[in-house]
Amino acid sequence: MTLDDFVRALKTRLAPLDNPYFHALRDGSLTREDFVETQLQFAHAVFFFSRPMLVLAGRVSSAQVRLPLLENVRDEHGRGDLSFSHEATFTRLLELLGVPKDELWSRPLWPSVRAFNTVLAGVCTLDDVPTALATLGIIEDLFASISAEIGKGVVARGWLTAGALVHYRTHEELDELHAEGFYAPLRARFATEPALRYQVEQGLELGASVFLTLYRGLYESRARRDRRPLDGPHSVAAGFE
Repeated sequence: MTLDDFVRALKTRLAPLDNPYFHALRDGSLTREDFVETQLQFAHAVFFFSRPMLVLAGRVSSAQVRLPLLENVRDEHGRGDLSFSHEATFTRLLELLGVPKDELWSRPLWPSVRAFNTVLAGVCTLDDVPTALATLGIIEDLFASISAEIGKGVVARGWLTAGALVHYRTHEELDELHAEGFYAPLRARFATEPALRYQVEQGLELGASVFLTLYRGLYESRARRDRRPLDGPHSVAAGFE
């Protein structure tokens, strides 16, 4: 079995778009208010995503493997123009949905978001490099089709026009290329090295599981409307500002 065969079989088995979050978006049972609230939470996964990737790039000894990671991080930061960074485009998307920028920081993180971010930090810092590459690769791979699904749902509900999907339209097109950047250095060795194949399979399973669990957790927690204390930090991992 090739790496691509394994990925196809994994997607078939997990049926990512049958996740209750996307099912509810398609059938109209996910309200606009709940969609916005869950996207407020998802923003913090978007903002965090490049940080474990950068840690992983520092652990890769091959410049040929490291370069696609750094290019991906650069894309996350608007290729040098921060007004086109993924943080900025997602913030603009929320503003188009009626969410002021400051509102992003008025919620505590839900457990599913913190768990997702923590898993990525852990795998990119401490786990086998092939496992970490595969974990990030399958997340990018799945997000391409998920972005298209969310975009269709938002437009079908009349919450935004297709032209206003500033973040999801980009990821629908870009994340297949990003996924390939993670898969490419693993593909040939997957077929010939059993130990590496195991590590990659572990990463693919982990990435798909934690990403779909994130959406399931968002769906299950969609009615939460809690606010953080004004005198407390949003996250102990917020970093230097």
